[in-house]
Amino acid sequence: MTFKRATLLGFVLVVIAFAFALWLYPSLPNAVPIHWGPTGRVNGYAPKPWGAFIGPLTLLGIWIVFWILPRISPRGYRLEPFQAVYGTIELALLGLLLILAVASLLAADGRAVDIALVAPLTVGILFVILGNYMGKMTKNFFVGIRTPWTLASDEVWTRTHHLGGWLFVLAGLALIIEALLGAIAPGIILLTALIPALVPVVYSYVLYKRIEGFGPGTPGSP
Repeated sequence: MTFKRATLLGFVLVVIAFAFALWLYPSLPNAVPIHWGPTGRVNGYAPKPWGAFIGPLTLLGIWIVFWILPRISPRGYRLEPFQAVYGTIELALLGLLLILAVASLLAADGRAVDIALVAPLTVGILFVILGNYMGKMTKNFFVGIRTPWTLASDEVWTRTHHLGGWLFVLAGLALIIEALLGAIAPGIILLTALIPALVPVVYSYVLYKRIEGFGPGTPGSP
């Protein structure tokens, strides 16, 4: 998938989000629920029109970022080598955010929507998608596990992203199972998200040190 096609399809998703918010706007309460706790109870509100359009505006902001990044990537770290993956990730993120925005507006309108189920399910699906494509990302400054050690070594980048891919898939499946079983709690969500985020960072440092021999007394070390 080319950047142009992903940008066009992503814009369609943004338009759908705004169209849905406009359609539901007249029936929304003046204090629009915008945040739900892990049990599905509302714990945050925003006044119209901000509350009605916070979801669509978020989609628009992310779409703009994805549109800009390929144009500002420096030479040697371009996004073109994996533009099909980049486009897939863009559409997956925007699509899942659209689902969350629609579900949130329906719940705010008093419809029978279980946000405590929808939110972790969509995040879990996103993790699975990211994990499946993470190993296909080439070195760049914007997408992927960007640490000083992955950016300094092609081998460290590749091996770290293979590990990160597996961890993201497993974390996503865990979130999906937890949501379906009703076992979601703030601590569980945080732990499930932190493992694939932190483990690859530590792994990239350890792997770089082992490959490059970086340490006290070696050239370039402090």
